Amino acid sequence: MSLVGLEFAFFFPVVFLVHWLGPRRAAWQNAVLLLASVAFYATWNLKLLGVLAAATAVSFGAGVLLSVLGAGEQDPVRAAVGQRKRKAVLVASIVAELGLLGVFKYAGFFAESFNALLGALGMPDALPVLRLVLPLGISYTTLIQVGYLLEVYWGRAPACRDPLAYSVFVGFFPQLIAGPIVRARTMLTQYLVPRHLAPAGMAAGAGTFLLGFVMKAFVADWLSPRVVDPVFADPASFGAGALWIALFGYATQLFCDFAGYSLMAIGTGRMFGLELPENFRYPFLSKSLAEFWRRWHISLNTWLFDYLFAPLTTGRSWFRGRAGAGFLVVFLVSGLWHGATWTFVLWGLAHGVALAGHHAYDEWYKRRCRADRRYVAWRKATPYLLASWFVTQAFFVLTLIPFRAPSIGAAADFAKGLLGLGGVEGLGQRFGLQAAACVLFFVGFHLLEIGPGPAWKARFLALPVPVRGVFYGLVLAFLLVYVPVGASTFIYAQF
Repeated sequence: MSLVGLEFAFFFPVVFLVHWLGPRRAAWQNAVLLLASVAFYATWNLKLLGVLAAATAVSFGAGVLLSVLGAGEQDPVRAAVGQRKRKAVLVASIVAELGLLGVFKYAGFFAESFNALLGALGMPDALPVLRLVLPLGISYTTLIQVGYLLEVYWGRAPACRDPLAYSVFVGFFPQLIAGPIVRARTMLTQYLVPRHLAPAGMAAGAGTFLLGFVMKAFVADWLSPRVVDPVFADPASFGAGALWIALFGYATQLFCDFAGYSLMAIGTGRMFGLELPENFRYPFLSKSLAEFWRRWHISLNTWLFDYLFAPLTTGRSWFRGRAGAGFLVVFLVSGLWHGATWTFVLWGLAHGVALAGHHAYDEWYKRRCRADRRYVAWRKATPYLLASWFVTQAFFVLTLIPFRAPSIGAAADFAKGLLGLGGVEGLGQRFGLQAAACVLFFVGFHLLEIGPGPAWKARFLALPVPVRGVFYGLVLAFLLVYVPVGASTFIYAQF
């Protein structure tokens, strides 16, 4: 089952009615959502549900232990012993969570890489290569649980004593496929109290879900089979112009697919009285790479910077004060998180190096600003801002080549093809009204956040409900005509 699949159109209303027609108690509402999440997961792979259940039980139990060991102890010696026990529980539970992820997601990759190294040295393979089915959403649920354990250990959030609420916090079905990666401080508190059905929340949720559905089912799913996939599958058969179109098409597809899913998950949550975290904030308006990563996949990047970058660069290790090295580590981890292939490692390395370089340049420019105030004015000038925007976006789009390519060799071939002099040979008659609508939607989506755009959005949302209802109805009619039943899965579901 998927949020854009036909099955979801029957599944969601049933869960919605049972959730809201029952008692206004948190236990009832959480039980309904947990059963719905189990059913949702089971449509993907019932056998692997035990993996999620085991991981959830470990993190829940570890959180309770972290809260009781050494709690209220006045004796310094006993307090120190309790702290050592807490640290041992933290390390053991995190190793268990990451160990599950490592076995299912990375065991095959590391075995293949090690065997390839042995082969290069003329030695036979030494490790078996495991081909395991990846449990649904394991990359997301693992980070949710590790973040929770760190928050409890550091005293930033209380341990959850309600196993029902905690299970829904980890496995709420809209966030299972591709996040967002939720935090204990903002989400657990919502599950621990009863939710109430509010017309404003329903309207906001339905509108957000519809916007995400349009982005995924209309834009992303149209671009993928007609423009992006054929060119990336065989770049040698297309001219340079076609390769550039496919690359920009993939940037549009990736954004609309992933941001669309995030909006659909947020919209679904709102209709159950829950507010999931924002995951995208108009990233293609960014004028620096650092700003871009504050706007793209926000829940992952804030997780990496809060739980990896900050402890590294502020702790007592060699990384203390070395932001550039911290960026390299964070984005190498981010690359591996996205997938166990060398193309993702290359992608992460490129962004780590670029962010380290940008940080060094930024520090240099700040010193110039302190020495000469003219540099401040230059940085605020339109030409500087436009150049910064262009360099940022060009770098992100070009680094999507290894992100999308099946191998480093294929990425190199695609990059070479971009330098050719050919036209759009091979694409044929793939462009028309729907292609123009995709482009206009993508551009308009971002333009509505600058200039008079926010005022226009406010005016639209201030229109009477029947007027907005007619508009939404027209959008649905358009989708019924142009979108096939049963859209494809989400790109980030594979990560």
